Amino acid sequence: MKANEALVTRRNALALLASLPVMLLRLGEAKAALFPALDEDVAAEVAPYSPALVTREQWRAKPPLPGMKPQVPRGIIIHHTAVRQNAGLPLESKMRNLQSFSQQPGQVSPKVLKPAWPDVPYHYYIDHAGLIAEGRDVRFAGDTNTKYDTVGYIQLVLEGDFEVEHPASAQVELTRQLLAVLMLCWNVPVNRISVHKDHAPTTCPGRNFTKLLPDLLAKVAEDRQRLTVELCGRAGRPGFVKRYCEPG
Repeated sequence: MKANEALVTRRNALALLASLPVMLLRLGEAKAALFPALDEDVAAEVAPYSPALVTREQWRAKPPLPGMKPQVPRGIIIHHTAVRQNAGLPLESKMRNLQSFSQQPGQVSPKVLKPAWPDVPYHYYIDHAGLIAEGRDVRFAGDTNTKYDTVGYIQLVLEGDFEVEHPASAQVELTRQLLAVLMLCWNVPVNRISVHKDHAPTTCPGRNFTKLLPDLLAKVAEDRQRLTVELCGRAGRPGFVKRYCEPG
């Protein structure tokens, strides 16, 4: 009896080992689905390097309203929420509150009213603890209460008022990781990463983040180059190889 049990255990272990490549592939495909890209090959190659997301399903998002504009991202814009960090409120609640505010007309400031937006205005939200929430589908343009064309940009926001607060180290590190991944997903060069005040009369994303930006972008450019070399150094998927690895 014990010999039979040992044989069954060994067979089960071998079956588990045999299934690991499939399990890992499915995990990569699941992450790729959260980070859309120029094509499926690029999404699949970048997926293992992608940071974890709190998905729309996990924060219990409502469906978007009609009216979103399709886009192909060609740049990235960084914002701050301009509201002090709130460690006492879970990220999921922050995202539900943001969506509720976004999907109805509201007062942005004493002189500025906003219409109802179809969804949260940002594509990715990084909270004070360094958690990233999935916002609006990146294949649709974001919204703004300032006057510039948002089509073609990924909108990334960090929680905090960085005119008076400093970004948490976890936020800065996750911003770095996320930017490197998004650059590869959409073939965005580092000179196409900007901040809100580059596009409209605003102080966003705040002086205390802006002074970190040159060093951050230098590191992001290095990260993207390192990831590209690593991915091109192995047998990659044809779509990724053609876009990033072949000369010319």
